[in-house]
Amino acid sequence: MPDLELPSWRAAPEDGQRTLEVIDAWAGSTSLASIVSSFGGVVPTGGNADRLAWLDGFAGAHWDFRRGRERESIGQSGLTSAQTEAVFAGAPVLGLSGRESPSQGRYDTIIMTGGMVRACIVKPRFAAELLEAGLKCDNILFLGGFRTFSREEAGLAAALGMRAEDEFEAMVAGLELAFGPLGTPELVEGSGSMPFLSWRHLSWQLNGLPRLGVLAAPSSDPVHRRADSADTYRFWAGQRMTHAERSVLQVTTPIYVPYQSAVAISILGLDHGAAVETVGVRAEANDLAEFTQQFRAEHCLQELRAAVGAMLSLRRRLVAAGAGSGATAVPDV
Repeated sequence: MPDLELPSWRAAPEDGQRTLEVIDAWAGSTSLASIVSSFGGVVPTGGNADRLAWLDGFAGAHWDFRRGRERESIGQSGLTSAQTEAVFAGAPVLGLSGRESPSQGRYDTIIMTGGMVRACIVKPRFAAELLEAGLKCDNILFLGGFRTFSREEAGLAAALGMRAEDEFEAMVAGLELAFGPLGTPELVEGSGSMPFLSWRHLSWQLNGLPRLGVLAAPSSDPVHRRADSADTYRFWAGQRMTHAERSVLQVTTPIYVPYQSAVAISILGLDHGAAVETVGVRAEANDLAEFTQQFRAEHCLQELRAAVGAMLSLRRRLVAAGAGSGATAVPDV
């Protein structure tokens, strides 16, 4: 079965209708229906909007293994062999693996979202490999927040040779591992009344390299949580992105590609008019020997749930902007 197209944004007049069709084809795919069927569900055959809303409810009921906790908390859930087989058969088709080749030879900016300590190593490593293979860009930026490591993650960071106690320090360390010593950065920051309201932007201009940066964004809900992916996109685009940055390649962990594609398009594409494409780190760049992250079926399902919710949200925005009605979805810039 051929892999399904994932949402992308080309900053072109036909983006809205094209992206709407991509979302509907993804939600109506036999691969997704097979996974749902393994959990006893039957995907509705009615309207596209109703189908995606139904999938969002089904995914929330059956595929939420985090329950508000960090991703590292996901444990074994007792999936059947049939469910596991359906998940791993559908994962590459649905975009949770194998999406590692950018479609263009040049982008203004490569962005990477932070995350767990392994991600802070392998994402800039893959970005460096893309540059070595001939990809051109002016900026490489790590987006994340001030998330303190758990005891287990701190131990993993030490085992991987990283001097880092939180996500922000890990992003800096990951850039150094990929691109060499960074030296003294240019620093811009802001303090808030509580920890999750503060932000910090470090940047370096090294000879022969794009401008490198690490940005910890403030949370839109600082009382309850750190900044999430949407917060980081929104803050960067609204406060730190320059007018020259109009095309963006996002590099992320393979199983996050569908979810982060939709979220990035909604904010960077629809709200700010930038072209946006997302790729996943290839297996070779992801190799950390005995410390390599192994994604189980539960991890795939968790991110499939996130992707369904993000695509539903993006679909609603596209329809509200006129896609699917003969009008063109126009970015609000």
